[in-house]
Amino acid sequence: MLLYTVSDNEHKSLEQQVSFLQSNFGITITKQSLDERFTAKCESFVKAVLVSVLEERLSEIYSEEFLPAFNRILIKDSTKFMTPSSLEDEYKSCGGDAHSRSKSSISIQYEYDLKSGRVTDLNITSGNRNDRTDSGASADRVEKRDLILRDLGYFSTPVLKKYAVQEAYFLSRLDSSTNVYDTDLKKISFKKLYKSMKEEVSEEKEISVYLGKETKLPVRLILQRVPDQVYEQRIREKTKKSKGQGRGQLTEETKVRCRFNLFITNADVSELSIKQVYPLYRLRWQIELNFKIWKSVFKIDSYREMKKYRYLVLLYLKLLLIIVNLGVFYGLQKDLCRGQTKEIVMLSINKCMKTLRTLFDKIFTVLRGSSRKVKETEQYIRKILSRNHWLESKNKKKCFPELLEIIISLSEK
Repeated sequence: MLLYTVSDNEHKSLEQQVSFLQSNFGITITKQSLDERFTAKCESFVKAVLVSVLEERLSEIYSEEFLPAFNRILIKDSTKFMTPSSLEDEYKSCGGDAHSRSKSSISIQYEYDLKSGRVTDLNITSGNRNDRTDSGASADRVEKRDLILRDLGYFSTPVLKKYAVQEAYFLSRLDSSTNVYDTDLKKISFKKLYKSMKEEVSEEKEISVYLGKETKLPVRLILQRVPDQVYEQRIREKTKKSKGQGRGQLTEETKVRCRFNLFITNADVSELSIKQVYPLYRLRWQIELNFKIWKSVFKIDSYREMKKYRYLVLLYLKLLLIIVNLGVFYGLQKDLCRGQTKEIVMLSINKCMKTLRTLFDKIFTVLRGSSRKVKETEQYIRKILSRNHWLESKNKKKCFPELLEIIISLSEK
């Protein structure tokens, strides 16, 4: 009944849920009695089911040639949204919508392994808990030969050093406030680097540096010159942001860093080449697509005022349904990739998730596994998704399969 409730974006009232139980399972219960079932115990049970599902492997790797030096490639980001005022005591807001009546918000930390499709972390916290705090708190879960991809919100030199101590790897953009030093511990001049690269007509460069004068974390610094129009756009955006925060003019150091895409990694060049860095980091944007789907397709950020435990139960169930649908998506993608030899053809996760949300009855049949129609239902879902659900390039930008092909081809070289 709960899965049915969250499968439709239209809000299901207690009366509709009671009606569903009666018509589908012959269970008679009043809406008052049903409402009383939403307790702390119910929340704990549903959360435990979600955790159990997360521990299952959703798919195998796309290709054995995909960065074989790393056991896992962990991509993580967070999304925040407002919640009912009944959660104010437990989930504090980070500010949020000034027009919202609620002062409560939630942050969901979401991490998955790019190589397997497995969700490795799905943690709900208060909206006022920042990503850097999570970075430190979750560092112990990193395993040997993992490759960690994060955006700058998670950037922390001590955490990066901890990854290195644990024999894990990272690929990150360089935080604008973090200095890097050469082997003699002299501060790197990005102005001089830009001048020399321009004179040499060099578009990218790699140097060995230390991250932080005290930390002395050895990393590879990868510099990529950006076109003038990109540089000018960055300056406009940073100037606007600086004025909005009352910080005045940009420093020369900030301006010259805008001339580059700056990446740091502790992976050896034989494990991650300079040509693989940028397309690999771009794959991190796949998680942004996931969040977009959560909100636009599954409406995870919409809420009505209801009591705390009922809201949390429905939120966990909506996440559970998303994970189950992802399992269907990755499973089919794996099967489609199995016979491919020349190029990787990918399904569109956006198109597939939109369709899967409308196939709840079919998926529920497969989940129960008690019907003789399971195999027939699986074939039906496969047929639907295999038709007009392919991923396409837009605006001449490289899409997911093309980026994978670039990385794999460079691995083979």
